[in-house]
Amino acid sequence: MERRLPAQYTGWQEHEPALRRLSTPELVLEIQDGPPARRIAALSVIDLSDVEPQTIEDWIRTLPDPEANELAGAIPAQRPNAGCHEDLRWVEVARLGYERRRLPTFLVMLFSSLEALESRGCAEAPAAWERISDWLGDVYDRAAARDDEEALEDISLFVFENYLTRDAMFEAFCGLLVRHERLALLVSTNPSLLLGDLPEAKQRAALEEAGRSGGLPFRDSWEALNG
Repeated sequence: MERRLPAQYTGWQEHEPALRRLSTPELVLEIQDGPPARRIAALSVIDLSDVEPQTIEDWIRTLPDPEANELAGAIPAQRPNAGCHEDLRWVEVARLGYERRRLPTFLVMLFSSLEALESRGCAEAPAAWERISDWLGDVYDRAAARDDEEALEDISLFVFENYLTRDAMFEAFCGLLVRHERLALLVSTNPSLLLGDLPEAKQRAALEEAGRSGGLPFRDSWEALNG
């Protein structure tokens, strides 16, 4: 299905073949100075691993949302020949992107980059999961404080529904249950939504925490999960 983009990007795909023949410096110039349709096409073909980190940070800060989304999608997560150091770089780029722009594409690429670290057996992977899990807990706290329903839903859909099997993320999630009664109530009234794929010990731990933090009593939520 074709993405819905503002009118100024109409026909952007038509520019891709010609732009694929350009060098990285030429693509950088297109992204910085070209018309909208050529900018987004250049972002779709550029190899970000050849772009200076400061340039990427500038784009994160300044590009319009459709182009920032394309930038996020260009993060080369899980590239077969990449090394651990490169994967760590993309973890940080995606984290910064989501921190600055709140676009869920950056969130998706952040966790794809973490998975890449994990799948390569990188020694840095456990610490990266811990760091990002703690960071996400803080992001959730801030989103809840400003009643940002869209951000809370994105975190639930793209993170909680997929990564609670990781110990660091599960621990951060349990911390959120303690701090957010609304999340505790949501988890305890519909436990299969986020807890259905977890081991029984983690299901019990989460529902017990939710029950202590304003959710349904453990007996009721456990019955709802297994009934």
